[in-house]
Amino acid sequence: MSYVLTEEQQLIQQNAREFAEECVAPVAAEIDNTGAYPADIVKKMVEQDFLGIFLPGKFGGAEAGYLSYALIIEEISRVSGAVAAILLNHASLAAYSINSWGSEEQKQTYLKALCQGEKLGAFALNEPENALGVGEHKLVAVKDGDHYILTGRKCYVANGGVAGVYIVIAQTNAEAGAEGMSAFIVDGTAQGLSVARTIDNMGLRGCQSAELIFDQVKVPAANLLGTEGKGLAIAAKAQAAANIAEGAMVLGIAQAAMEDAVKYGKQRIQFGRPIASFPAIQTMLAEMAAHIHMLRLTVYDTAVLLENGEPFSVEAAMIKLFAARIGQSALIDVIQIEGGYGYSQEMVASRFYRDIKGVIVNNSSFDFPEKSIAKNLLA
Repeated sequence: MSYVLTEEQQLIQQNAREFAEECVAPVAAEIDNTGAYPADIVKKMVEQDFLGIFLPGKFGGAEAGYLSYALIIEEISRVSGAVAAILLNHASLAAYSINSWGSEEQKQTYLKALCQGEKLGAFALNEPENALGVGEHKLVAVKDGDHYILTGRKCYVANGGVAGVYIVIAQTNAEAGAEGMSAFIVDGTAQGLSVARTIDNMGLRGCQSAELIFDQVKVPAANLLGTEGKGLAIAAKAQAAANIAEGAMVLGIAQAAMEDAVKYGKQRIQFGRPIASFPAIQTMLAEMAAHIHMLRLTVYDTAVLLENGEPFSVEAAMIKLFAARIGQSALIDVIQIEGGYGYSQEMVASRFYRDIKGVIVNNSSFDFPEKSIAKNLLA
């Protein structure tokens, strides 16, 4: 079966594909080679309303739904995982969090800026060397009158250093364990907030990853997102929403990689015939196609659950688990089909492999899909 898209969704999908092919594809290899943040591409995404595609119209969003957003992520990922990752971290994590838990004032101030592209969003969760809330560099927020003072570090922050708005998870009560973490909206220009270093990742290059220093950063109490002690709950739900978009990223990358392998298989002659005619190659391609098809149905269906306000966290965990398996397996097979050429930097398969691995490991220190699925089964 295939997923039936509405006419509007089909138009959005087609527009995203044309945007990706015309604006992103010509510079995708350069972005990967240099690792430079593609500011011009992000500006063009703003012009297409991609940054607020599923968000409310009164804050500058397009209200097109989460499935439309997933379609955009998928199409952009077919040519550049890095550009898709910039959009994902902005929309699925930062903007989604403010839209879901923010006050009306927070939405007017920050969500509007995120939708209209005045500011890029980021989500600061992981901390250097240790688990969240542990170690000498843990981020601590101390209440001081009508402000909180944030001190510590965050690491592997996607869009770090280029974002104008950060959703930051910090410890507000060391004695409360998981209930002692809270979420804050922190302006990227806040005094005391700086970039310790940018991290040169092997994949998704162009989606800047950074370690941030919070040196007595003064954040208004009004910038507390939700209530004190709900930081991990917010992070978990936002990550579940991001899992859907990550599934769409895996779809786009794996689909493009499979198509590249099919093209190569038809052109590469071995023993007097194209290698695509060999049963072993056809089995690899058939398994890829089947897995991609099943993942696509799951991603689309779960995106609809989210946009309809229905529970989606368990299905999102299933996407995370399944996408990790089929993504890696597809790219290993693609490189196997393309042989020595596939392993070389001359072929796009190398970038696809590095990018898909980056999608799979994102926030893995916090997000364990097997736990969510098993908990639901045993409830």
